[in-house]
Amino acid sequence: MAKNSNSDDRGKGLIARMRNAPRHVSIPVGVGLILGGTILAPLPVFGVWMVPIGLAILAPHSPGAHRLSRRFHWWSIKFLRWSIRNGFVRVKRTTRNGDQETGPPPEEG
Repeated sequence: MAKNSNSDDRGKGLIARMRNAPRHVSIPVGVGLILGGTILAPLPVFGVWMVPIGLAILAPHSPGAHRLSRRFHWWSIKFLRWSIRNGFVRVKRTTRNGDQETGPPPEEG
């Protein structure tokens, strides 16, 4: 018995479904997100967040987009670690059973 492709994609997010979409659908959507993210960046809702999503959608179809997507992911992880270390972003620490720790955060040295 054949499976319905819609039922297979039901638990996946939008990016995963777009990556599995046919090329004639995912390539225009990915390019549109990248161009929209660069042109509409000054607007409040649209902006730079559209570029990595467009790269993630294009990655399976283009080796160049795949490389850029990997580099952007590496850079964003490095930037997040730097911003946590320098106090720009605060992270709530939790114990293994999910309860929040009380008291000051541990000193890193």
